[in-house]
Order: sequence, then C-alpha cells, then structure tokens
Amino acid sequence: MCTLRKTTRILKVLADENRVRILYLLKERKNLCVCEIREIIGLSQPTISSHLKLLENNELVTFNKDGKWVNYSMNPNLDIKIKQIIDSVFLMIKTDNGVKKDQNRVNKVDRKKLCAV
Repeated sequence: MCTLRKTTRILKVLADENRVRILYLLKERKNLCVCEIREIIGLSQPTISSHLKLLENNELVTFNKDGKWVNYSMNPNLDIKIKQIIDSVFLMIKTDNGVKKDQNRVNKVDRKKLCAV
C-alpha cells in the first residue's frame, strides 16, 4: 500500500538523473553489477554504490550474490502504483539521446572483461 510518506520518498529518489538512469538500465537488463553500471554511466564505484543503496532502501531494487559479483535488478515485487510511476518516467525519457546511448551500451558491457582480476 502506498502512503503519502512512501510516495514522496519514492519521488525524491526519482528526482536524481543518475538513479533514474540506473533503474532504466536494470529495466533493460537484469543482474547488473556495480562495475557494469559504472562503465555505462561513468560515475565512480562509491557513487554508484551509494545510489544503489538508496534505491535498495526504498525497495526499488533488489540484489543477489553470485560468487564475487553482487547482481542488482529492479524489484519484481514493486507496489503496482510505484511501478506505474516508474513506467511513466521511463515512457517520458525513452527518446532521450543519453538514455538511448545507455540502452545500446547495456547489452554490450561484459563484466568478465571489466572485473577481471
């Protein structure tokens, strides 16, 4: 159930361009790790992690561990009203040139090359 408090928290989270970009990437491809998101968006690892933590704390993303990787995905159990808000934002930005570039890059990024030890 969406309360006023939860709704305004979600809107504040969505008020950041980079968090919206991260969510859009996670819509395009499940199970992205921080290094893949960093490669696409171009922010530092700590900044990406901070954004992901805020998204996680507001139940917009989930994660699972797979060996050395932590895979992030959009929360499949989002409240339907919150999902509608996010889908509306995605609809508004889908023709943005930066979003299109992110969309093209997300399917080309390879964690095995990026995160090679």
